[in-house]
Amino acid sequence: MRKAIVMVVGLAVFTGASIGGYLGAVAPACAEGPTLDALMSELLRPETASREAALREIVRRGERRAIPGLIDILRFDLILDSSVADALDRFSGQSFGHDWARWVEWLAEREDIRPHPGYAAWKGALFQLIDPAFGEFLYSGVKHRARLEEIQWGGVRKDGISALTNPRHLPAAAATYLGPDELVLGIVVRGEARAYPLRIMDWHEMANDVVGGVPISIAY
Repeated sequence: MRKAIVMVVGLAVFTGASIGGYLGAVAPACAEGPTLDALMSELLRPETASREAALREIVRRGERRAIPGLIDILRFDLILDSSVADALDRFSGQSFGHDWARWVEWLAEREDIRPHPGYAAWKGALFQLIDPAFGEFLYSGVKHRARLEEIQWGGVRKDGISALTNPRHLPAAAATYLGPDELVLGIVVRGEARAYPLRIMDWHEMANDVVGGVPISIAY
């Protein structure tokens, strides 16, 4: 599945020589040349030469602020060559290779690593290569409580999982398809009780309903 994603959505792919063939060691970060925001934007371009040149420059400068974005890109790397993984290894001292999940877990524990200034808009642009509608959620100046680095694509386009909207209900005694130990999401509003079986919520993840005359939304 990981190898098929990029072919479908047209995300950037790195090919060619590894970072190890570009330079011997990571240089101290410097401010000469294009800004890091500009270089990160180049990583999303369709031209292979532009992407590889930007990655070489990011590594030459030792731009550790690029780590979150490189981890994002690693997830969608079709060819799975060593360029992005080598860059992450050099910046972090870790050796997770193409194990994207391990990189995500490692980053979540590192409070000292923060993304480049334009990361919110950049990540929005990355996700818009999957679905332009994702630009509604990630953009410059977006308010957030969770770390933006921890926001991940859920595997579908926007509204790719249909919500359970105004579903039909049965009296509890008539719900004979449920076993006595099955889990439900229960709610009581103004004396009216409803139960949403998890076996159904598993397929929808969201429910929109009116209970006790009050519109409600349930996320699971």
